[in-house]
Amino acid sequence: MKYIGYVANDIQFARLRQKDRDQGLVFIDMYDLPNTDLSAYVGLIITNYVDEDFMMAHKRLFEDYLNKGGVIFSFAKMSQSYLPNAPIWYRSPIAIREREIILREPIATMFEGIDPYDLNYRRGVKGFFTRGYFKELPDGAEVIVEDQLGAPIIYVDRASTNGTLFVGSGTDLYQVYRDEESSANRLPRQILDTIREEYASRKEAHV
Repeated sequence: MKYIGYVANDIQFARLRQKDRDQGLVFIDMYDLPNTDLSAYVGLIITNYVDEDFMMAHKRLFEDYLNKGGVIFSFAKMSQSYLPNAPIWYRSPIAIREREIILREPIATMFEGIDPYDLNYRRGVKGFFTRGYFKELPDGAEVIVEDQLGAPIIYVDRASTNGTLFVGSGTDLYQVYRDEESSANRLPRQILDTIREEYASRKEAHV
């Protein structure tokens, strides 16, 4: 199995369970990043429980990892640009009960088979997917998810580096949907599959 690193501050909300480890996720305490061999991982997930000042001080680690063909999926509410060309996070002015999460066509593989209603609502309650958005994206970025005003919520950037950077606006989609009793519970596994497929595709392209 190809392993994916889950980068977070070591707090309760960010810890992994056996099911996560069985799917090939490995917890990486963010403060251990400078001493971690990132080449052992085909992808990194950055949750929203991170120390941005520390991440900013070590932004070169992420640039080097991506330039070697790595894949990063960030869920952080970034107020500092520690990932290449990634914009900062803004809170949406739309009230959460009125905001709609819209999957752009063609539907990204990580969302295949998932009813958009199950992303907008969890047990009848709305607002877990994200409350943020991005204003300006890097050149060549492709929007995957947007709101009803067309504001980008998730995008993918395959142009800024030799790797792939998926950026979401502020909610850890891996953690939020893993226990849902709806089609949304496919999302965590499909995120991991997407990272592995993307890594293989980038490596093949650079052979």
